Amino acid sequence: MDLTISGPQIRAYPDSVAFAPILVALSLSSLVVLGCAENEGSKLGPPAIAATSSGAGSGGDPGFTSGAGGACQSESACGAEVHTIAFDAPNLYFVLDASGSMLEVPKGEDETRFVLVRKKAILLVQELGPLANIGAALFPYGNVAKDPCSTGQEVMPVTPGDPFTGDGSEGPTTTAFRAATKVTPLGGTPVSTTLTALLPKLSVLSGRTILVLLTDGGPNCNPKAVCASDECMPVIYGQCEPADGCCDPDSKQGGPALCVDSTATVAAIEAIHLLGIDVHVVGLPADMLTLFGGVLDAMAVAGGVPQLGDTKYISPNDLDELGPALAKLAADALNCTITLAKPPAEQGLTNVYFGCDVVTHDTMNGWSWTSPDTITLNGEACIALKSGTVHEVKIITGCPTEKPK
Repeated sequence: MDLTISGPQIRAYPDSVAFAPILVALSLSSLVVLGCAENEGSKLGPPAIAATSSGAGSGGDPGFTSGAGGACQSESACGAEVHTIAFDAPNLYFVLDASGSMLEVPKGEDETRFVLVRKKAILLVQELGPLANIGAALFPYGNVAKDPCSTGQEVMPVTPGDPFTGDGSEGPTTTAFRAATKVTPLGGTPVSTTLTALLPKLSVLSGRTILVLLTDGGPNCNPKAVCASDECMPVIYGQCEPADGCCDPDSKQGGPALCVDSTATVAAIEAIHLLGIDVHVVGLPADMLTLFGGVLDAMAVAGGVPQLGDTKYISPNDLDELGPALAKLAADALNCTITLAKPPAEQGLTNVYFGCDVVTHDTMNGWSWTSPDTITLNGEACIALKSGTVHEVKIITGCPTEKPK
């Protein structure tokens, strides 16, 4: 975050994402089937298996083959019993920086950093569909014009992701996320108080939760903080000389609230991680972000999932890299296990379909039975599901199981 000093008032320009499994039941018999050609060009994740009308998958060992000559309707998949299935969906919880510095327009862009980051988060939510449950919080939040350090709040409780539609339309969860995160950035960066306030809500979530904290600067806004001049933000920004005492308790220019809030923020993240929640810290590309590399590294370590190498937080070089970075976080968290509400009487007469493509029964790159009511997607089939290129999944009983050619 950026901040300037104006008389006795802090003027801070606003400067947060997570998962946990909740079963999402989908009645796949009502889904719109996606034509095979529409599987291409997804913006999310690794490439899917290449499906061709000849049935040759990638590498010559197909995980699935094209069905119905490349165009299909829901009734064209073979079999009479369409199973109701459930994904073991993690909770993806976004904590998004809405401080004043997020109003900056990055070089080469024509929109603010906040707008660009929010767009990438919305796209990810839409692409994930039923594979993840979505929640969100913003910081600061409330009457920020009056109190630039207003504690952030949850703006969207964890909600099951949109059902597969097959037509690329925006579902109710994506629409709700879009509306909940629509704010004008303003104020400071109250990370510690926000995460502490979110702790009770996070502690009662079922299944696996992953929190993704996105910020473009260092945390501040702690009136109880104590810091030397090297952790006083106005000094760091060159707006104040150390001798001026900008972060001293009796300062009329913001006092301790202008300190880099390292200790309390790391402690708040550690408390969340103790719940079994991984906290991914994403440092959004900004000119002065590196000034706070030390505290961001400490936050990433406290979150339990630091990056390898010298930089421990996730640090995309530009906002074009942010989308793939978020997609990788999501893909790593997704589960390729599918539960059937009612197992088939004969396993050998069951097939799995990605849209109009039949996925072959293959322990390497297709699917296999884990238990009488559980199917696991393997290898390339799992990659395809996680990639965002699969817009419909059907499990149907009634025809002999397709195996690799």
